[in-house]
Parts: sequence; C-alpha cells; structure tokens
Amino acid sequence: MPALDYPSHLVEDWQLRDGTPVRIRPIHANDLAMHTAFVAGLSNETGYHRLLSPRKPQPDELWRMTHIDYARELALIATTGIDGQERQMGVVRYVRGDTPETAHIAEFAVVIADAWQHHGLAHKLMRKLIDAAAQAGVRQLADITLYDNTAMLALARKLGFKVQRDPSNPNVTRLRLALDGAPPPSPPP
Repeated sequence: MPALDYPSHLVEDWQLRDGTPVRIRPIHANDLAMHTAFVAGLSNETGYHRLLSPRKPQPDELWRMTHIDYARELALIATTGIDGQERQMGVVRYVRGDTPETAHIAEFAVVIADAWQHHGLAHKLMRKLIDAAAQAGVRQLADITLYDNTAMLALARKLGFKVQRDPSNPNVTRLRLALDGAPPPSPPP
C-alpha cells in the first residue's frame, strides 16, 4: 500500500481524445515493476531525449524513481488497462533543490512511452504537475533538453516556459517557468 503521506488528492481519471481511459496518479513504491517495464520499453530516441545520453537507468535509479519523498518531490504517472493489467503510459516529476536557498526551485522531467506520444498526454501531465508544484510552494520549474527535441520545446512554449539556448553548450536548451504570477498554462490541444 502507498505510504500514509501519499497525495491521493492528485488522483484523476481522464481520457485521451480517442476515448482511451487514463488514470493519473502519484507514483508509489509498489509501482517499481511497472515503472521498470515502462522505462525498458522506451525507444532509444525517447530514452536519449529524456536522459540526454544513451545510458539506461540502473536498478537503484529505478528504485529511487518509485520511492518518493513527497515532501520534496513528486512523480505523476499516467496508466491505462491493457489485457487486464495496469500499464504505465508516461511520467512527469519534479525534485526540489536540497538547500534552503534552492528548495523553492525544482527540476522537472517528462517522458511518454512511444505508443502514447502525440495524444495530448504530456500536456495534461505537465499541467497537473505545474499545478501540484505551485500548490506545494515551488516557485520555479527548470530543466534542460536537447536543442533538437522539437516536441519538448513546443510543449514547453505552449505551457509558458521561457526557452533559451544555453550559451555555454549549444546542444542544450534551458527551460524555466516561474510559478508565482506565471500565466496559466494553455488549454489542451
């Protein structure tokens, strides 16, 4: 069972435009096997865009991705039923900084399984993550992506992120969203 501090108020049932039922919920420790299968099923390109390298997450990293300290981080997964089994479709997460000076800033990430890309799922998950982060007192979401990750750059712009090429590394684009007084995210596509 999820921990007592499990943020169950973030559970939401939703559906894709084609009617596919989706449950969006915080990840928990019991999701380790499902999350491991999700990561293993990502194409090399999707994995590369997420990790900015061809490496694959190791078992200890996957364990850490599912064993969440909800006071400083959040991971929301999207799942659906396939052949009577719950299957993960995507994940978004944020992790706050470790110091009192950076605790209000959080790095974020999003990855959607290849079969579920271009269905509006990343947009929905990011909107929910942005709202949850703001409610938790996060004042800024920040991350980097590859300069040629056009899908992520388009999503970031649609959500109101400031998008800026990194002057010290032309292969990287910085993404930042101020949550205090930031414009609301655009409606789903």
